[in-house]
Amino acid sequence: MREIRIFELEHGEPAETWQLAQAMQLHVSEGELWLTIGGDAHDYWLRAGESMTLVAGARVWLSAGDEGARFVLALGGASARAAVVLQRDRSAPGLAGWVAQALRSVRSRAARAALNHPAAG
Repeated sequence: MREIRIFELEHGEPAETWQLAQAMQLHVSEGELWLTIGGDAHDYWLRAGESMTLVAGARVWLSAGDEGARFVLALGGASARAAVVLQRDRSAPGLAGWVAQALRSVRSRAARAALNHPAAG
């Protein structure tokens, strides 16, 4: 099972601090996101369309740019970019349609991966 979460931060909100229990992929879908990672001397400004993989155990600080930020965190091997594409597809009605579409996408990707990388036997 994969877990995908969507977050929004408004400009001026206090910075969020998280200690990551597992590796995850972060993808900014709207706005700008300021990111600092404990032990890393750099600050990162991620803009819409940009992603970063975060390692398990990292402490991160997140804050929004002037226009706020919407970002996606994907756990368990899920792709945050795939979640953004599904989020933008408004053809399916409501949450139930979104979930159904997400499951179809995951199954389709798994099937393509199996075709491209057959198990050794």
